[in-house]
Amino acid sequence: MIPQIPYTGIGIGIAVIFGIWSFFVAETVKERAVIAGIPIVVFLIPIVFRSPAGWLISTIGWVVYGLGCIIFLRYKGMPIR
Repeated sequence: MIPQIPYTGIGIGIAVIFGIWSFFVAETVKERAVIAGIPIVVFLIPIVFRSPAGWLISTIGWVVYGLGCIIFLRYKGMPIR
């Protein structure tokens, strides 16, 4: 059997790292609530929708969350390349 690279897991891990970084950079309680609340919702999507579509929506949600955190960090002046 050929070992497979878990690209989905790597992508989720990167999104979580950017989320934690964004949480520490956030200045207001509202920003922190949004940054902490979105991953909870994205994590619960496959539990609510127990189908392949639920996993797909969750994966897309993690990608959008990670990109949103990168945009937030760039907006706050963090040098991300």
